[in-house]
Amino acid sequence: MKTKSTYNIDLSYDDNYTQGPDFDGTLPDLAEINRDLPGTSLFGHKLNSTLGVPAGPLLNSVYIKLYADLGFDMLTYKTVRSQRFAAHPFPNVLAVAAETGQMQGESAEKPTLYTLPNDSNPLDSLSITNSFGMPSRDPQTWMADVAKAKTFLHNGQMLVVSVVGTAKHGGTLHDLADDFALTGKMAVEAGAEVIEANFSCPNVQSGEGSLYQSPEAVRIITSTMRKSLGNVPLILKMGYLADDNLVLEVMREAVQNGASALSAINTIPAKVLTADGQQALPGEGRLTSGICGATIKPAGLAMARKLLDARSILGLKPEDLTLIGVGGVMTATDALEYLNLGLDGVQSGTGAMWNPALAAEFKQLYSKREATVSAR
Repeated sequence: MKTKSTYNIDLSYDDNYTQGPDFDGTLPDLAEINRDLPGTSLFGHKLNSTLGVPAGPLLNSVYIKLYADLGFDMLTYKTVRSQRFAAHPFPNVLAVAAETGQMQGESAEKPTLYTLPNDSNPLDSLSITNSFGMPSRDPQTWMADVAKAKTFLHNGQMLVVSVVGTAKHGGTLHDLADDFALTGKMAVEAGAEVIEANFSCPNVQSGEGSLYQSPEAVRIITSTMRKSLGNVPLILKMGYLADDNLVLEVMREAVQNGASALSAINTIPAKVLTADGQQALPGEGRLTSGICGATIKPAGLAMARKLLDARSILGLKPEDLTLIGVGGVMTATDALEYLNLGLDGVQSGTGAMWNPALAAEFKQLYSKREATVSAR
């Protein structure tokens, strides 16, 4: 199956932000698709399901509204900052030729990928590069828009706001932590029910994009944010980690300093060239960009297993630390595969962009699974 993306890859980020999602399909009957679901909860919120959209596709309240109407229940408002921050130049999204499993996390032999002329691959083999650079409107603008986004949610849905601190020249890790905390506090004031701290982004040149690799950074930023956020749940967005001991160390620092959940993985960086060997994304520092879609699913599942193993080794329960799987969730079967591992939630970015019906398809499949389990 192939559909067009709700993010128009032929337009700039700012044009997509202003014009809203590209969608002319039929919205599902939410009462119908939620009818046979057993219901669940996350962070004390009653949800229809723990299927959501990660930071990235939902640029503003108009996108939040569409995906709420489509039946996704954990809706993450795209990463915001304490100051206005420009997006990378157009283009920001390109289809790439990549086999499923070609991107194996932190492998030293990451392939160079080549762009395709269009995004016509079937969903189960579609992979893309995205390079936005975590842009943000000014706080006054995005805070008003977050408040608006919350009004679009239906019963059994939850609004997450992704935030990032902005590294300043000559600044310290504590300075960055203070900016994370300030931005998170503003997001809560605007109406966020859950805050996600974005510790992983391969498309920025400053240090805020690789924080998940540093236990010290996880400790300092998480503890600073927890003091600012009070009891508001805090998710840490992570990338892939090959070292199991580092996974344990990062998880230990996260939970000891007040994190409510870990979400993984973000995109995996790789060099991206055009068919004739030129840098695909214009501008300094953009030879390498984040890869997502079908090709990163094995890495996402591998990281999910690492997190589950680490939670078990540390003697933690889901109520101590929630685990959310992301990466290559292109179909309803992919989403269920993550949940079947024992994760507490699952999110789809690229899949949700190119298949807006994913939530309805997942809920139908999930209901059948629950009915089968109940009949045994």
